[in-house]
Amino acid sequence: MSTETVIVCGHRPGPRAHIARRLAEDRRCVVSSGVRTDAAHDFSSDALHIVRNGRPDRLVAEIPSEASLLDTLGSFLGDEDATVCEVVCVVAAPRFFEDLLDDEYYAVPGTRPRRHVARALRMVQQIELASALIVTGWEEVPTRDLAVLLALLSHLAPAAQIGLTRAERVGPESRFDDHVHQPGWVHALNDEHDPFMRDLRVRTFRYQQVRPFHPGRLHRVLDEQVGSGLFGAVLRSAGMCRIATRPGLTGSWEHVGQMISLDPLARDHGDDEPLTLGQDISFTGIDMDEIALSRALDAATLTDEELLAGPAAWLTYADPFPSWESAVH
Repeated sequence: MSTETVIVCGHRPGPRAHIARRLAEDRRCVVSSGVRTDAAHDFSSDALHIVRNGRPDRLVAEIPSEASLLDTLGSFLGDEDATVCEVVCVVAAPRFFEDLLDDEYYAVPGTRPRRHVARALRMVQQIELASALIVTGWEEVPTRDLAVLLALLSHLAPAAQIGLTRAERVGPESRFDDHVHQPGWVHALNDEHDPFMRDLRVRTFRYQQVRPFHPGRLHRVLDEQVGSGLFGAVLRSAGMCRIATRPGLTGSWEHVGQMISLDPLARDHGDDEPLTLGQDISFTGIDMDEIALSRALDAATLTDEELLAGPAAWLTYADPFPSWESAVH
């Protein structure tokens, strides 16, 4: 019989550890605390060691803030001795927007050359994959700001249950389903984005464009316009993109707060249909002017003349983005 496992994640270690203990007490579970701060696979090994050797009926597994929740889920879902029944993400309300705009990076252990991942990206990814979000410290946040925060969380994780925790309770009980609890941007790209909590200031929209981006113009839009707040607070965007100077490659677009990364995702192969012909990106933010943002992005794609010039001409354009030297699978 497999161990029913509740994974507890969250950016702030104090609130996360408190909720993990409370959940273990409430559900009468064994606790595995993610005290290591080196890698997700090390944490998974520790927790799965408890599963295989202790054979508990239930386990609350707390993971550190720098751990990749996606990798952790992969370890648990691929192990026949454990069943992930819940993924609970603890959100510290008073510091949420400060954490979202954090520009610090974690070093990813075991990578050569050493890779880094943004702290804010790890935080948002943990929120996006959760089946339940438990908001702590919400009493310290003004009511109007709290409404915006809850709506933003619901846009990031539309399928998650959201609970405001008090001292006497730990929040909603949920059931994790990896086919349902997908990031909000995935829901948006599938035209299935339907957040339970809404606020007029919080919006998510899908941007599509078949033309590839001109790298120089795209860099200026991101650096001088999006980064300056010209279109409102664009807090999260993700999806797939095409850059003219990298023909035959689909890029992964990942943006949170003050960081953005464009990485190789897939290479076109013969007659196989590519992942995307152009741009397919979900944008979420507060007070966003989505019409103006869409126009600026459209202006950053190739013109008619540039498009007709073909890939040989595109390769001559100045490209300020980091090169894509990684192997693409």
